Amino acid sequence: MSDAQANTESPATTLNAKLSDLSTEISATADKLSKAAQGAVTRLSESGNEFFQELIKSGESLRAKTGKSGDAEQWRARLAYTLGLPTRDEMDALNKKLDRINRKVNKLAREQKAK
Repeated sequence: MSDAQANTESPATTLNAKLSDLSTEISATADKLSKAAQGAVTRLSESGNEFFQELIKSGESLRAKTGKSGDAEQWRARLAYTLGLPTRDEMDALNKKLDRINRKVNKLAREQKAK
């Protein structure tokens, strides 16, 4: 093909060729992005699983160090105190007071009924 013929290509033909090249480049880039995204998801999944396994090992190690039930009970008691929750002894004392009050109220109700 001579230079004269090459210069006589129509603008539409040139535009179509450029669009085709651009389309091919976009497809290749999209394919690379898709592969990169899949790789990122896989890597995150693997590292997330590794992190989860590390957490399990840390928890097991901590449990082995503080596995005594007394330690767990002390921790629970400190947490309850911090939250302002009553202790078991305080609840027992409160229940006894309520029982005494209920007995007195029932006694007064019976006396009122008898009158």
